[in-house]
Amino acid sequence: MKKHQWLLAGLIGLAVAGPVRADSEVPRHWIARIGIHPVQPKPDGHAEFEVDGDAGFSLGATYLFSKHWALELFAAFPRPHELHDAGGDRVGSFEMIPTTATVQYHVSDAGGRARAYVGIGVGYASIGSEQTQGSLAGRSLDIEDASGVAAAVGLDMNIGSLWFVNIDARWVDLNSTLRLGERGDERFVLDPYMFGLSIGRRLR
Repeated sequence: MKKHQWLLAGLIGLAVAGPVRADSEVPRHWIARIGIHPVQPKPDGHAEFEVDGDAGFSLGATYLFSKHWALELFAAFPRPHELHDAGGDRVGSFEMIPTTATVQYHVSDAGGRARAYVGIGVGYASIGSEQTQGSLAGRSLDIEDASGVAAAVGLDMNIGSLWFVNIDARWVDLNSTLRLGERGDERFVLDPYMFGLSIGRRLR
């Protein structure tokens, strides 16, 4: 976890340094987004179980330090993910809330009608509400929270002076630990990717 904290500190430092080269034509301001993001964990991240993806609403806040540099905070709130055994039978479920903090580089078209961006940073997933059923009914299930590197790419398309529509894709490198009954710790690779549609507003 410490290496991720150092990475985040370095990325935030780069973003804060952005105003030194800021473009005076674009004042610093916030951007808020709300949307829908399907969250798809890696289906074969465990030797015995497969994980289903599910969708939910998402929230994002971006602070533009300059014309090009920004820091974004993002979170998605999907419905519970189901666990299936090799035969496809449902054997459990869990809730996961992925969050990210990314430093982004933005570029706009000549007319200022669209803005694309790429970002890299850190992600964290809060995991809980684990349940078992079917062949695993009655056995305890625990999945640890996880953190790792996050990446994002997106496009904002204006629908007015303040409002815009956003499409984006995200990925987070999340390696967790699964404990089932008395079996001990087992590696559980989540690595979720997300493709989303949002509506946003500039807060100036």
